[in-house]
Amino acid sequence: MKQPKTAKQLTFTYFSIVAFAIIVFHFSMFESLVEDIELIYAKNRMFKDKDVAMTLLEGTDLKHVVVPPFTNVYVGIGSVPEGVVFASNIAADRPYELDKRSTMDLETFSMRFDVVLNGQKKDLYLLHYDDVYELSEEQIFQTQTTQLALSLLLLVISLWVVMRISNRLTKPLSQLSQRLHAHNSDTLSAISLPEGSVTREILHLVDRLNHYQDQIRELVKRERAFNRYASHELRTPLMVIKGAATLLAKSDSKVFLERQRVRIAQACQEMEDYISTLLSLTREEDLGALTYRAVGQEELGAIRQAHLGYVIGPEVQVDIVHEGVVMTRLPVAALHILVGNVLKNALACTDQGKVTIKLSNNTLSVIDTGCGLKGKPGGDSYGLGLMIVRDLCSKYHCSFTLTDNLMSKEGRHGCTAKVVFPVSDTPN
Repeated sequence: MKQPKTAKQLTFTYFSIVAFAIIVFHFSMFESLVEDIELIYAKNRMFKDKDVAMTLLEGTDLKHVVVPPFTNVYVGIGSVPEGVVFASNIAADRPYELDKRSTMDLETFSMRFDVVLNGQKKDLYLLHYDDVYELSEEQIFQTQTTQLALSLLLLVISLWVVMRISNRLTKPLSQLSQRLHAHNSDTLSAISLPEGSVTREILHLVDRLNHYQDQIRELVKRERAFNRYASHELRTPLMVIKGAATLLAKSDSKVFLERQRVRIAQACQEMEDYISTLLSLTREEDLGALTYRAVGQEELGAIRQAHLGYVIGPEVQVDIVHEGVVMTRLPVAALHILVGNVLKNALACTDQGKVTIKLSNNTLSVIDTGCGLKGKPGGDSYGLGLMIVRDLCSKYHCSFTLTDNLMSKEGRHGCTAKVVFPVSDTPN
């Protein structure tokens, strides 16, 4: 594969082509202009010499006269010297250079006139050669040669200036390319601006590259979080299913079998919700396409019932308090995971007292009377469960806070986990 050229090489090549084209055009125009001036001069001169020759030939039998200082006039083609060969397409009243087969100087101009001489139609041939003009033409070309040398010197200087400018403009891009080449697949840090004259385009390019870096870093973070969350959160329902499957073989009681079937169904539903929610965290989603819905008491009751198995102490009560309406765009599975993990965390930290799920306008709070933020939870879902809650809140533009409550008379204070849904999600 052909190696692509650098920006400097392209600049040098394009500039050289343009400079060469300008020089060729200049000299082509100059040569054409000199020839046109010479032709116009010869034509005007021979028109004047024709009138003089007519005066000299009228009333005589002469076939050749000289009109000083540069023109010879011949009457009829037969009187023209043998070494003279006219152009094949010679027409009257127009100047031509002699044909290349002529033995005379090719810079001689010829012209034919149809005239009436001594009462008869005659062909008058004029040959014009001005050595002074030819000498002047050589001097003009010498002058142009000097101008060419100066033009070449100016082009060299201009090329040096262009290369310097090109170097300053392409240096940041070259440095940026080297930095990108030095980045490996595990390096997702922000790319710094290169040194030198940073243009608006370079600034925009670096900004877009860093934006893509952020997107890739966020995607990698989501994938790693999914692996971490999935391996942790799916372990509990799998253990439930495994335990229920073992118990199914130990009893033929329809009530016992139905209870195990319900446990397996709930565990399967929990796994499905987790997988659906965790996968949604790893992909982009059009939140505007999601519709509003109200969080009802039956939905919260189902979440509470599904997590009563996490109650550590026998004296823990789980209540639901409605003080307002919460409208949200969160999918059902995502809301169940969010509320379930907050409730699971509260139950893991509470061995005595109660846990209250409270709904108010735009806010869902889970209040417990447990060990507080500085205490040691009794369950195993304290860390990752709240990380999932924070990720869900970030994705769906909710705010999540976890604060200690005031100390109670019994010396326990507990925590309040609060999820505030976007104001735009509430009905007008």
